[in-house]
Amino acid sequence: MIGKTAFGNVIAAIWLVAGATASHAQEAVPAALRPPAGYTVAFTAKATGVQIYTSTLAAGSKPAWSFEAPLAELSGQGGTIHHYAGPAWEAADGSKVVRDKDVPVTTVPAKQAEADIPWLLIKVTPDAAPGILSKVVYVQRILTTGGAAPTSPPTRDGTKVGVPYTATYVFYVKAN
Repeated sequence: MIGKTAFGNVIAAIWLVAGATASHAQEAVPAALRPPAGYTVAFTAKATGVQIYTSTLAAGSKPAWSFEAPLAELSGQGGTIHHYAGPAWEAADGSKVVRDKDVPVTTVPAKQAEADIPWLLIKVTPDAAPGILSKVVYVQRILTTGGAAPTSPPTRDGTKVGVPYTATYVFYVKAN
């Protein structure tokens, strides 16, 4: 049986390792994708989904893939969050954030840019519903795998494809 002191030391070590791992992951994020000073991580979530591309045809050219929307499920400390066009994130508790269209999205290419979608920092605006997303101000997408547009060109206008991807989303709130 573990004594109270030993148990406390084990818990402290777990928190220390967890904090070091989270800190180490954030150190790998390019400075351009870090929110301004005064914001802190509220929670992270792992995403599994697709990036939807549509074949479009410009006058006098061949069809090409253009990004339409994400469609993903995120899971983590915040519970289940749905990610869809907007871009928007909606939690199971009804809270929701959408991209602040007045602030440009900051983009950094993924390490394997030909296959993986870029890393992003997105300023968001919450709606009035209370919940896990009600105080979120920034969403960061990192550690992406997959999701890039198909490498083979489409054969006709209007074709839609969903390219599987995974990512880690980090949700930031204003620090107290």
